[in-house]
Amino acid sequence: MGKFEKPRNQKPAQAKPTAAQKHTAKVTKASQAPKAAQTYKAAPAAKPAKKKGGNKGKIAAITVATLVALVILGGLGYALMVHSSGDILPGVSVAGVDVGGMSREEAKAAVQQAVNATYGTETLTVTLPDRTLSFAPADTKASVDVDKAVEAAWNYGRDGGIFQTLKQSLTAATEVLHTVDMGSALSIDEEYIRSTIDATAAEVKSERKDSTYEVVESEVAQPAEGGAEGETVTETIPTEVIIHVGTSERSLDADGLYDAVMTAYMNNDFTPLEYNYEETRYTQVDLDALYKEMCTDMADAYYDKDKKEIVDEVEGYGFDLAAAKQKQDMAEEGTDLSITLSAVEPEVTRAKLEETLFHDVLGSSDTPYPYNPGRTTNLDLACKAIDGTILNPGDVFSFNDIVGERTAAKGYQAAIAFVNGTSTPEVGGGICQVASTIYHATLLADLNIVERLEHMYTVDYVPLGMDATIYWGSNVDFKFSNSTNNPIRIDAYLKDGKVHIGLVGTKESEYTVKLDSKTISTTQWKDVTQVDETKPADYKQVTVTPYTGYKTVTYKQYIDADGNPVSDWEKVQFPNSTYQKRDRVTVIGKQEEEKPEEPTTPTDPNNPTDPGTGGGTTTDPGTGGGTTTDPGTGTTTPTDPGTGGGTTTDPGTGGGTTTETGNGSDVLE
Repeated sequence: MGKFEKPRNQKPAQAKPTAAQKHTAKVTKASQAPKAAQTYKAAPAAKPAKKKGGNKGKIAAITVATLVALVILGGLGYALMVHSSGDILPGVSVAGVDVGGMSREEAKAAVQQAVNATYGTETLTVTLPDRTLSFAPADTKASVDVDKAVEAAWNYGRDGGIFQTLKQSLTAATEVLHTVDMGSALSIDEEYIRSTIDATAAEVKSERKDSTYEVVESEVAQPAEGGAEGETVTETIPTEVIIHVGTSERSLDADGLYDAVMTAYMNNDFTPLEYNYEETRYTQVDLDALYKEMCTDMADAYYDKDKKEIVDEVEGYGFDLAAAKQKQDMAEEGTDLSITLSAVEPEVTRAKLEETLFHDVLGSSDTPYPYNPGRTTNLDLACKAIDGTILNPGDVFSFNDIVGERTAAKGYQAAIAFVNGTSTPEVGGGICQVASTIYHATLLADLNIVERLEHMYTVDYVPLGMDATIYWGSNVDFKFSNSTNNPIRIDAYLKDGKVHIGLVGTKESEYTVKLDSKTISTTQWKDVTQVDETKPADYKQVTVTPYTGYKTVTYKQYIDADGNPVSDWEKVQFPNSTYQKRDRVTVIGKQEEEKPEEPTTPTDPNNPTDPGTGGGTTTDPGTGGGTTTDPGTGTTTPTDPGTGGGTTTDPGTGGGTTTETGNGSDVLE
């Protein structure tokens, strides 16, 4: 068993300056005042006032010097008294016990009581990052020679004479304890402590080894690119990454820990110690680079506003990067870590996106068209130009911008159109029906109408007041905007003898729209007969078909899912429509002049018969008699005599329904 003389690298405690010392320093400076006063007195005095001030300074300097002298003498007297007494100087500690001011016997009793309660019973523990060291009394065999310890405490401050005693007294006044080095008074098995610490240092020491990884590949069946449905090919792909977790360079400062343990024993302080290793961490596998090399990012399906289309989802392959990083951070050194690679399914697919986008029919309209090859071709070309058009929220649809100029080079054919109120074959004729069908659908979808103009004359494929005319090369166009919060697709095609328009988007309201129109006034057409002298007397041909003029107002009402109205009738945008009347023109041949007949005497003077009529009531042969009900209003309106209650056949078309009508523009397709 060795004797612990002094802990390694231990420095004696440095006491802070006491208030008395600071005061002494101030007093010492003040003691120089007489010299300053003496110099001031030696200076020539020109005025009595200055001489009087010099006397005051001299008196003050003498007073300060006297006070300083008294303080110094008092301190020396106190130090002499303490130095010559039999008690330990104030502010002295030994074996963790404050023995200042005690006699030798009192100090021995106090120190003996303290060491009996610790050195023979307490175990000092040292907590390291991965283990705990315990220094038990049976192993350290620590003990204290109380007499030697108290003697060292009593001698402290006296071996330097009276000035050392004064210094220690002033230090004690600041309540700073000075721990006395017990020296040979402490008996402990230093070899045991040293060997235990050195053995631990050797055990925990490790060299740095960075993490590495290896890739495990497997054969899996993959869909054959470009192959038939269900056809697969076998590919070798990575399915697992095994990370061999590295080890850090680690060491224990054995000398530092030894000094800390010995200091604790010298101070009789058995508070558990915590001590860390000196460590240089290993380098982890760069998972970011590994992910970039081996994995394919998953991509959700999304709607591309610029391209106006849904972009398909992309199935990813790889591993969860964030989870893998966390797993590597928490892995124990020197262990193996497995990361599995697998398919990563997108959260948003095209199918899921289509559950909201382009999922609902907001409004649709189907209008019939008659058989006419040229006109039907024009309808088909216009529908194909429009079909699939997508409007983002706020986008404006322009019929003329989307369909473009109707030319023979594009395949458009000549069909009846009205120019200056007359029926004239024109390339692209008939496509007003497509514009009217779209307008009717937008009213049902309750979309914002930007521009709309009714025809010059009525049309029979949509209700009154719900048509729209267009004409290329003029300011006559049909426009509406997507006033919803989602994109809208326009479906346009011909099917079963009808023009079909569907506005497909996302339904944002639980209501539907009901439409109706009210006829404000009606203007009847007239029969006009024209004579063509080049034609024979029996020639008779209708050259201009008639149209009745109307003024109408269109209304809408919102209906709930049960068919009940939830609003009053209100006007739509551009509600007013004015349709002109057109007289029927009949051309007849030159008629021979009839010679007047001699009047005859009636057989029954009470019932004369007009010889020109043959009796009876004259019926206009062009009407077929009767009346018809306006379907848009529910009111009884005179039947257009030129239609016979049905569709009007323009003699210039070769059969079919004349649908190109117009208003004040005089031109339409």
